[in-house]
Amino acid sequence: MTVDDYVARYTGGRGFDVIYDTVGGTTLDASFNAVRRFGHVVSALGWGTHALAPLSFRAGTYSGVFTLLPLLTNEGRAHHGEILREATGLVEAGKLRPRLDPRRFGLGSAGAAHAAIEDRSAEGKIVIDIAG
Repeated sequence: MTVDDYVARYTGGRGFDVIYDTVGGTTLDASFNAVRRFGHVVSALGWGTHALAPLSFRAGTYSGVFTLLPLLTNEGRAHHGEILREATGLVEAGKLRPRLDPRRFGLGSAGAAHAAIEDRSAEGKIVIDIAG
């Protein structure tokens, strides 16, 4: 599925209000094409060289977040906790939901889970149940 297909399917072609990128690279570039006008892209892996024109043409904004720094230095750690508490509230209110692949894998089928990521057949985050 292309980015345009994905945007059409899940937003009616409008684009996403907010995109939080945890992959970087070409996924961050695709995020700049998938955000709505005046939308916002946040990335935890935004280093590298990226073309900002698609984001600029949408009057969108971008933030890079180095989430490990507060944990390594203790500087800003309390604020980092506030952000996580806010995110928890959004999740609990049903306003922030991760997109999960409908398949569930166990440790014995972790190779199949990895293959689903490699061949891009995963429809969201992959869950590996280590208890079952």
